[in-house]
Amino acid sequence: MSPAPDADASAASAAASSAAAALQKGDAEFTPTLWTADGPVETTAPDPPAGDAAAAPPLSKNARKRLAKQEAWEAKKRQKKEEEKSARKAKGVQVRAEHAQKLEAMTAEERAAYEETRRAAREARMRDAEAAKAKKMAALEAPHAVVLDLEFSHLMDEKEMRSLAKQLAFCYAANTKAKVQTCMHITGLGGAIGAVVRKHCSGFDKWAAHREDGAYIDALAERKADLVYLTADSDCELTEFKPGEVYVIGGIVDRNRHKNLTLNKANEQGIRHARLPIRDHLKMTGTHILTVNQTMDIVHASLELGDWEKALERVVPLRKHRPEEEGEEKRDEEKREDAPEGERSE
Repeated sequence: MSPAPDADASAASAAASSAAAALQKGDAEFTPTLWTADGPVETTAPDPPAGDAAAAPPLSKNARKRLAKQEAWEAKKRQKKEEEKSARKAKGVQVRAEHAQKLEAMTAEERAAYEETRRAAREARMRDAEAAKAKKMAALEAPHAVVLDLEFSHLMDEKEMRSLAKQLAFCYAANTKAKVQTCMHITGLGGAIGAVVRKHCSGFDKWAAHREDGAYIDALAERKADLVYLTADSDCELTEFKPGEVYVIGGIVDRNRHKNLTLNKANEQGIRHARLPIRDHLKMTGTHILTVNQTMDIVHASLELGDWEKALERVVPLRKHRPEEEGEEKRDEEKREDAPEGERSE
């Protein structure tokens, strides 16, 4: 006997109400998993099984090979570091011995002149270091601000996070040398990426930049109206970098496997987004997706030159440039394919 229509309607209504309640609950507590998943997601990890079920499953043969290879590589790396340390120590002993011999062979007047020269050179190095430090610290007050958003560590493996850490180091080095510096905010360091960055970026905690373990949306809550997420998936094209606005660069190495990731994040957080005007100023082969440090270099070049075409030509690798002849041939080929069969010409 089939259930009554009223019972079916009641069940469907209850299911719809339950789904709506779940969606509202999921959106109420914003989590990174919502940037890539459709609909509500579980925000808490399930409890681990108790007893024998908690034991890890045995590794496959290929997994054991990969693990052994990784352990051998790490052992070789440690050995190499020890050898380099011993070599540096021996070199230091040799240099000090040679310096002592050099001083012994000098007269009193030669020694005094030599020490004076060394003192002057040391003072010059200290002045240069102080000037460089002052320039780095001045970036903290720069009118143009950039956020490097590192909240995507859950979407990367260890190798990709190491690659991102290197890109981050390139960004900071470029900012210290740029003619027009930006105020850097590095956020999302509370995840796994934070430990990787501190391991692979020398002196990270002394960088002249704002560091946050949490999200930029919280750290810059008072400036939410100034935030602009730079994403290649946006339909809005950026015309210029304006003082007072904060431009967000997504810190992820994903080989372009997560479509619309940063665009979805910007929309869900209710902030503006825009893409760099690459398509209008530079003919490229393949994807328009750039690395984090390339995007940062475009920011610096645009602020310095005030010309998008020159800035993009300076930064974008030549391998991504499409020759003009190739572009014309491709357009002609597309026109022939789109034309009716009787109008095509070879």
